[in-house]
Amino acid sequence: MSQPNEGQDRLDYQETADITEVHAAIAREHAEPSADVTPIPTWLSIVCAAALCWAGIYVGIFHGGFNPKVYNEYESNPTAFFPLPGGATSGPGGPAVELTALQLGEKVYKEVCQACHQPTGLGQAGQFPALAGSEWVDGSEYNEKRLVAIVLKGMKGPVTVKGAAYNGAMPPQENALKPNKLAAVLTYVRQAWGNKGGEITEAQVIAAKKEFADRSDQWTVEEIKKIPLDAKLEGAGAPSTQAKTEPKSGDTGKPAAPATGSFDLAASIQRGATLYPTSCGTCHMPNGMGLPPVNPPLVGSELVTGDARRTIAIPLKGINGPLKVGATVFPGPMVPPALMFPAVINDDAKLADVLNYVRNTWGNKADAITPEQVKKVRAEFADRPAPWTEAELLNFPPTK
Repeated sequence: MSQPNEGQDRLDYQETADITEVHAAIAREHAEPSADVTPIPTWLSIVCAAALCWAGIYVGIFHGGFNPKVYNEYESNPTAFFPLPGGATSGPGGPAVELTALQLGEKVYKEVCQACHQPTGLGQAGQFPALAGSEWVDGSEYNEKRLVAIVLKGMKGPVTVKGAAYNGAMPPQENALKPNKLAAVLTYVRQAWGNKGGEITEAQVIAAKKEFADRSDQWTVEEIKKIPLDAKLEGAGAPSTQAKTEPKSGDTGKPAAPATGSFDLAASIQRGATLYPTSCGTCHMPNGMGLPPVNPPLVGSELVTGDARRTIAIPLKGINGPLKVGATVFPGPMVPPALMFPAVINDDAKLADVLNYVRNTWGNKADAITPEQVKKVRAEFADRPAPWTEAELLNFPPTK
């Protein structure tokens, strides 16, 4: 007699007859597919909504007026985002406004020279020499013919700048830039970052191009030094064909006035350049154009380039908004920087250096601020507990 679990009569192909085991086999079966729509998980909906909100905010801040010329929110001209005081340039879609020679020079510098020599003009150690305080730009090795010749034809091989040795190659700019742009950028570097050189005219550049027309190779430092220090170029003092306009508020188109006494403004600006990124630059951005509509720009702001006493008082006490800069209203308060960056703000010398940097960079031009001035203003408002309001800044308290 056969067993129940053997042959044709076995139960479920040798599975046990135990009802518990049989039920377990059934329970292991997957449910039949259905045509119902499964809703999106709640957490995924929240993530998608947050992503859309972030994208909207990002586009709202960095839209650049939807101007195709604005290609990088950290490098483009701040006037593409919002108008600056003084109306130096028009907003997107507005009529073109001709730039002064210095404004054109700054624009050319940012487009051509800044990548190597940096926004601060300090270059990169061991790779690209400094222009700020350079003896070749405005010092013992300077000559107008030498400087123009270097930029026209380029330079190669070892050269010493401010005691540091460099051994690279500077590409020629003769064919890349028109004479008016070459003159403008040379004038700009001779008057930026505390440099106090004079103007290089378009006529001088044209004269140098004619004189060195047959030269095809880059200069070496030995060849450049053969050009006498008293050599002159035709066209010195000749008016440039670049149109002139009234400078914007806070930008006189002249180099920053030297400080009284022995204070070294150029050195202060260089020190401030190293302090700015980790202090003011965290809100006002590396190029000083702020982060609208949250943080206002420092570029072209009268609060930056205007009265030195007021400029010092702002970082000491902060600002309680709203504050209008150009055509943009910034509603948020400026927390007293002393609470966020005490190592800089509470040090008279460091605060002076940072203020000198922002007052003399990105085309800003203003008198030097000394540690003694900072100390005096700090003592003057030591008892003030509250941040400044816009009305107080526009009608700043007279000297006590």
